Order: sequence, then structure tokens, then C-alpha cells
Amino acid sequence: MSTSLQKIVNIRLHSAIRHPNVQEETIDLETKGTLTLKGSQYYLVYEETQDEKIIRTTVKLSGKSALVLRSGGVKMRLPFERGELQTGSYDTQYGTLMITTNTKHLHFEEGHFQVEYELIINEEVAGTYTLELIYTEAE
Repeated sequence: MSTSLQKIVNIRLHSAIRHPNVQEETIDLETKGTLTLKGSQYYLVYEETQDEKIIRTTVKLSGKSALVLRSGGVKMRLPFERGELQTGSYDTQYGTLMITTNTKHLHFEEGHFQVEYELIINEEVAGTYTLELIYTEAE
């Protein structure tokens, strides 16, 4: 029988986006979410609001790979595997855009996740992204 553990966590998210020839853009967010452990797999789930739309984000975490799923106001699938190109998708009003991630750095230990990757669209690097999630058990 598999064990499942769930707890409410405080989440600090820091994201940096570097596009060619454009000043770096950063996003900082503090929110509450849930951390679920199913077997040896961690799932971090939280909601955020962008342009008055609610976006639900699920981050599936493990030692050498991760998967970010966003639904609601934004629908996106971003897979990460250290040292490998991974195919994901981003839904636009015009249809689904296939995207590729080239993971440069991925680190996960309980309470801290960090990934740096290139986002590739139509075989061109659209930008370099860094995402850091720090979470602690809520009081």
C-alpha cells in the first residue's frame, strides 16, 4: 500500500527571464499551496492570478527531473530533465504551440527547487529562464 502525505506550505517563487537584447524580467510571488508526497514523488500545487485569471500550477519534483503543469488562465506543460531536451506545450488562442526545454541546471531537495533552462520555440532560443521555489510548512 502506498503512503500519501499532504501538508499546507508557504511558497516563495522567484523567476528570472532573460530574452536576447531585452532587460531581465523578474517575478516574485508569495502564496500558500499544498505539498503532497505519493510514494517517493513530491507534488507542489498552488494558485496565482495573472491578468485577472486564476492559474493553477502543479510542480512534480524528483532528483533529476521535474514537470510544471499550469491550467486555468494559462495552459502549459513544461518538462525538465537535466542534460536532455524535453518537448512541452503552451496553449494559445490560436492553438497549441510545441516548445522545447533545454535544462542547464536542476536541483531539488526538500524545501527547495531550482531549475535553469533555455526555452526553445521553432528551433530558436526564446530566452533563458530561472525558476526557484522555496517552501516551508505553514504554521
